[in-house]
Amino acid sequence: MKEMLKRIFLVAFIFLVLVAISGFFYMQKHPMEGKKATGKSLNLSGQVSK
Repeated sequence: MKEMLKRIFLVAFIFLVLVAISGFFYMQKHPMEGKKATGKSLNLSGQVSK
């Protein structure tokens, strides 16, 4: 029973991490409307792109 609970929590944690990472990359490609007002966004290397 304890091993099964550990496995369930581990799978849920990995799933949440994957969702967070994919959401981060999605937001890099599709910024929100509020971000678009400036016309600039930072990419991963820290350079400003228009």
